[in-house]
Amino acid sequence: DVVQGEDRAKNVMIFGLEEENDEELATKVKEMFQSMGEKPRIESCRVGQKKPGGVTRPVKVTTASSTVAEQILIKSRKLCLLEKYKKVYVNPDRSPEEREQRRELVKEVKRLSEEDKEKRHF
Repeated sequence: DVVQGEDRAKNVMIFGLEEENDEELATKVKEMFQSMGEKPRIESCRVGQKKPGGVTRPVKVTTASSTVAEQILIKSRKLCLLEKYKKVYVNPDRSPEEREQRRELVKEVKRLSEEDKEKRHF
C-alpha cells in the first residue's frame, strides 16, 4: 500500500483535455505543461475505454518524481486563465478509496454551504 501510494504520488490526472482520433497525446500534454511554465519528462496515456458520443477520457501522466508532480499541481491553477485550457483540470492520482472519501467530503461541504450561506466552508 505504501509503495502504491509512492507510485501514485508521481502521477497526475488531467480531466477535460480534448480527445481526437489520431492525437499525439504526449505532445498535447507537453504543450499544456509548457503553457504553465513546466517542462518535465513525462509518460502519458488515456485511461478507460473509448465511448461513443465524444466522452473525453482522463489522461494519466507519470512524472520522474513526486516533486515534479507537486509542482504541476501547484501551477495548474494558471490553466483557468488560458482560454484553450479553461475546462481542463489537473488532480492528483487517487486510489478508489481516496476518491470515495473525497466525494463524501465534497458532498458534506456542499450540504453545509447550502444550510448556512453566511459561513464559508473549506
